[in-house]
Order: sequence, then C-alpha cells, then structure tokens
Amino acid sequence: MLGAGVVGRRIAAELSRLSVPYRLASRHGSPDRGEGVLTADAFDSTALAATFAGARVVINAAGPLRETAAPVLTAALAAGAHYVDVGGEQATLQALYEHHESTVRRAGLIALPGAGLDCVLGDLATAWAAQHLCGVEDAGDTVRTTPAPRLAEDRPLDEVTVTYVFDDLALSAGSQRALFGAVGARAMMWRRDRWEPGVTPALSRRRVNAGSAMGGERDAIAHPAGDVITIPRYLAANSVTSYVSTTRDPASGMLLRLLSTAASMLPKAAQGVLAPYAPPEADLERARFAVIAQVRRGFSAAQLTVRGSDPYRTTAVIAAWCARALASRGPGPTGMRAPAELFRAQPWLRELAAAAELTIEPSWGA
Repeated sequence: MLGAGVVGRRIAAELSRLSVPYRLASRHGSPDRGEGVLTADAFDSTALAATFAGARVVINAAGPLRETAAPVLTAALAAGAHYVDVGGEQATLQALYEHHESTVRRAGLIALPGAGLDCVLGDLATAWAAQHLCGVEDAGDTVRTTPAPRLAEDRPLDEVTVTYVFDDLALSAGSQRALFGAVGARAMMWRRDRWEPGVTPALSRRRVNAGSAMGGERDAIAHPAGDVITIPRYLAANSVTSYVSTTRDPASGMLLRLLSTAASMLPKAAQGVLAPYAPPEADLERARFAVIAQVRRGFSAAQLTVRGSDPYRTTAVIAAWCARALASRGPGPTGMRAPAELFRAQPWLRELAAAAELTIEPSWGA
C-alpha cells in the first residue's frame, strides 16, 4: 500500500485487524511514518516496482490522486497487481477511465478507483435502489464472476441523484489539497448519453432531507462526485447528478454557494497559495455523514440512505475490504470497474455497513 497519511494509517490498521498481510510505503519512509514503512515516491517508477513486487493488490492512498493515480496504476499493472485507490475526485476518475481502461483490460487485472466513502457508497446505494425500481433480482456471488448487464437499457431512468450530507466535517490536509486542486473546475453531470459541464454551484442547488438527526431538510449544492462517472457505466439514465451539503444553516449555505461560485472563477494557479491545516484526530472522527441515492422513472421513485460517522475510518474500511476481496477472488470481469460492476450492490453494501458501523435506510421494505 502506498500512502501513510490519515487514510493510509487507518487502512493499515484495518488490514491488520483482518489479518491481511501488507507492505506500507510512503514518500518519506520510516523516519517520519514509523517503523517498517518503505520509502517509495509515487513518481519514482523504479522504487514503485521494487515496492510492488509480488503484491496481489496495490492500494493507493497517496495524495493528491489527480497526480499520483496514473503513475501508481501503471506501476501496479507492471507488477501484475490489481489497483485500488481511495479518491472520489470526479476529474481524476474520468481521466483514468478514458486513458487506462483498455490497458487494464489487456493486463487481465482490475482497477477500482474511488474505493472510498465518496464514490463506493453512492454508487452501490444507487445500484440497489435502481434494481428495486426496475424489479431486478441480482442474485449470485457478492464479488461478481461474470459481467453485470446494464440496468434499464430498454427504458432508462429519468433521474439519478446522489447527495452527500455532512455534519461537523473536518478535512485532513490531504483532502484540503485535493479541494484546492479542484479550484476553477465545475461539477460534471450525465445528460442522456454524455458527460457535460454543470452550471455553477450557486445556480445548481436542491433541498434534501437527511433525516431529523441531521437537521431535516437542508440546502445542497452541485458537487463533483465520482458517482457521476461510475453510475452511467451500469445504469441507463437520462440524468445523473451529485450534490453536497455541509451545513444546516441556510445563511451558511448561501455563503458556501457564493464561495463555490467564486472558486469556480479562480485560475488554477490559485491553488498554489492555499495552505492546508492539519486538524486534530478528534475533529476528523466527530464528523457524521449521510449518502442519499435517489432514482426516479416516471411517477415511481426509490431512495436509499447510508448513514455513518468518521468519514476517514469509513473510507479505510471500504478500501481494505475491497482490496481483500480482489486479492482472494477467482476468475471474473477485468478492466476498469465501477463498484457495482465488480460487487453485487445489496450484499456488498450490507457487508461494508457491518464492518464500518453504518446504517442503511431504504424507502421500501428490505
């Protein structure tokens, strides 16, 4: 595994808890990160080759993923290893699918980018809700051994929306750098048969009900989540969009929309003057979240909500469990895969929920 920061340390702890053998590497090696940590820079192909030799799966938790994903993926494939990363950055996911999908398939391996809270949960929740809406029974092994047919091809869904809701959210220094790197970018959305740039956040907002424990109805603004890239791979829909809400206060929500709009107008060079802050661990652990997947076709709709706390531990559990599943799996689909293309949504989401102490709330009896 590459990366020994906030998420990397948590992934290592989860792998140890699961009794999965691993090697941990970071740019700084042991002096800054603890005993037994190898030194390997994401941009040093020779060091990566030595670190990844003999690995079944490479987990990339080294940020920013917009810079490290491609070289680490390339090195993993060269070592004959499956690839998993923890990023849900929309632009990074799209670039990986566009530029590396055929290479991964030819290698006979799996690449699962976005194996964290902000892609896997929304992707699987959407797949489960869509299966319910379409009356599809998706039975079989949890880790797929055959490719999944694309849902709703004969009659696409009208609308798919994934909303991320947070209370008391604190971002690690790595997450802040990823956010700074997105300065000037707009959220993409899926419209019928293509990805299109979305409007500015101030002009693209919706009301979402996250439940009484998270303040009931609140504002959410457009958000460049990775689900918008992964969901159209297995689900036919006229619209796929994503939103985020980080405050219950309407006045603060208005300020967030204004700041987001201003950020979309800043040049990329602005990210270089923004300095991250390392919050205390207790602040990271205190955060609560809900991921709300909503699907609609005509007058029929379904919603599935996943709730939890401590987003960084949740991401670590997801990445570790996905990596373990890939390391032990037999024959099956290869190439770049969305979470729901690799795992059956209902049983895998239940397994992750049990491991990460999440609750699942479908709008139908399940």
